[in-house]
Amino acid sequence: MADHQAVAAAPHGGGGGHATVRTYVHVAIVLAIITALEVATLYIPGIPGPLLVISLLVMSAVKFFLVVGFFMHLKYDSPIMRALFVGPLIIAIAIILAVMALFSAFVLLPRVVL
Repeated sequence: MADHQAVAAAPHGGGGGHATVRTYVHVAIVLAIITALEVATLYIPGIPGPLLVISLLVMSAVKFFLVVGFFMHLKYDSPIMRALFVGPLIIAIAIILAVMALFSAFVLLPRVVL
């Protein structure tokens, strides 16, 4: 009977422990606040385009890392699992930036008309 309880208490998949419900609630509140800030940022008149885009991208990145870290449990997984996630993510970002550069899709850079 004691062996069954020890196995049931062991973490799954070789990763570390998981966050408490309180942590998940706090992360959800932070995500809601960031989302509200994103929406409010769109309604502020007079924000220059580049500043608007950069601020929205930064807030989006923070939300991405919070969701991946806590709700997808990447923060508590082994380092090899993090590498298997972050490596392809970096490759995907590089490919997207290369395609954007290839087709001149950067809206933040001024276009030179000849």
